[in-house]
Amino acid sequence: MSVRLLYCEGKSKSLDLEILSALLSGIAIDIQPVGSKHILKDRIIGARDAQRNWSIAGIKDRDFDDDRSLPTNNPRNWEDKNTGEKLGWTWERKEIENYLIDPNVVKFALGSKAPPPDEYEQTLKASAEKMSYYTAARITLSFYLQNRPSPPQNYWGEKQYKKYKDEDYCCPKDKGLTQANCRSQTNNIVTQYQNSFGKKLDVLSEFDRLLPYCRPGGFRFENYLTFFAGKDLLFGMQNALRKFNFESPVVFRKAIIQGIAESPEDVWTWLPEWEKLR
Repeated sequence: MSVRLLYCEGKSKSLDLEILSALLSGIAIDIQPVGSKHILKDRIIGARDAQRNWSIAGIKDRDFDDDRSLPTNNPRNWEDKNTGEKLGWTWERKEIENYLIDPNVVKFALGSKAPPPDEYEQTLKASAEKMSYYTAARITLSFYLQNRPSPPQNYWGEKQYKKYKDEDYCCPKDKGLTQANCRSQTNNIVTQYQNSFGKKLDVLSEFDRLLPYCRPGGFRFENYLTFFAGKDLLFGMQNALRKFNFESPVVFRKAIIQGIAESPEDVWTWLPEWEKLR
């Protein structure tokens, strides 16, 4: 990576910073978190104006989008939609957690403590099916809520992982993940903020359009490590993870991060996209 300064999302001890530091180890590059993704573009442009001799870029989560092109195992170019200026990259997968739960990463990071590969892949796929209706709802909401201030959010549900003070993940429990509930909640959220949209939105038609893509056999489902939210997939595995001797998804994630940080290997070789980022 021929960049002197790389901005990323998150705070000083963010997951993004930890993983990027491991992936770009040995490269003369300064990685700086900026907080919210919403200020990332302005930070890059401002820094380029101030340091014209520096190569400055950013990398951010892909998030939910309507691009159904096949995964290529490459970071995606990120450009300013108005000027065409290249700002850096977005991850090809939805968010950083999507990489941590990849079977290859789990195998190498956890070593002898890793779940049996076949059982783990079955667990991951079962989680994707469990989260499929909720994912369709979240994608639908993302399309309608993009570029709008919060609230509303593209998720709902109660706070999970309450025993861990730094965790703020929210998601419905099992009964809230049904098709009927996800369809209803999507409609309720949009209806609640209908006036701010300025026109009536047929959100249920959009949910119904997206749903087949998110169910088994659909394009997004068959590429769930790219298009589903890694945080949701982690949560969906929580019961199975206990059988693998991990108390919670939080403990599982932390063990993977620790394994990456302490690995004597070149961790960027574990995934093709990580290698290409360098």
